[in-house]
Amino acid sequence: MDSGDRPCCPADALRRIRQVRINGVMTGITMLDESIAAVKSQGLTGDTAIREALMKRVKVYNYVPPAVEDHYAMALMAEYRKQAGRKKETETGEVP
Repeated sequence: MDSGDRPCCPADALRRIRQVRINGVMTGITMLDESIAAVKSQGLTGDTAIREALMKRVKVYNYVPPAVEDHYAMALMAEYRKQAGRKKETETGEVP
């Protein structure tokens, strides 16, 4: 990770929190969009590799309780897929 994607201060980190539903509970994830972008840039294929990379990056900035790691991973994959779908819409100009 380069220092360009790290928050400069606590206030900047707070601006980078996005709410995601995890196991039925709205949960704030710090640096989610930046983590997804970084994983996408790796060009990984296969859900397992993507899931592991997302969890590794998200855990740098967020505490993930071990008992709900699978729920976090499912939610992160859903967000990753949503962003991948938005990119396709932008590239083609079509809305699915």
